[in-house]
Amino acid sequence: MFIKSQTHTKLDAEIQSALEELETLSKISEEYGTLVERIAKLHKLKIEEDPKRVSPDTALIVAANIFGILWMTRYEKTDVINSKALGLLMKPR
Repeated sequence: MFIKSQTHTKLDAEIQSALEELETLSKISEEYGTLVERIAKLHKLKIEEDPKRVSPDTALIVAANIFGILWMTRYEKTDVINSKALGLLMKPR
């Protein structure tokens, strides 16, 4: 569906090869720790390359604000005389 960038593809390939190499090493060896750190750095680079997504909460807030503005402008367009007159009549003197 989405085309991966060339950098993203290369990072995936490096991570995959590092994971395959990790399976052959002993968990107590020093190379195992350095390889795990290398995989973590590659994964961090991969995450930083991804574009930032809009939070669903933010999208919902924006949609609600736009709906509220449109609703208020429609109300003011159709009931402008009633809303202004009621505002004047309700004031205590």
